[in-house]
Amino acid sequence: MKWLITTKANANLEELEGKLTEWGCEPTGLPPIPLDDDEQVIEVSGPANLPRKVPDEDPIIKVSPSSPMTLY
Repeated sequence: MKWLITTKANANLEELEGKLTEWGCEPTGLPPIPLDDDEQVIEVSGPANLPRKVPDEDPIIKVSPSSPMTLY
């Protein structure tokens, strides 16, 4: 399942990748997507119960399911 993980923009990505591996995730290899000056989004593949595995702690802000992009 694909997930979007919103983090603080200054998050240490190497440290975060280690945690993602512990939670059963694999980064997609795409660079982080900046949302504004203080947030970014990382896309990963991971288990269906990922939101329950990820602790609600700094630098992670939110975990959301990813969906295919559609053009209107």
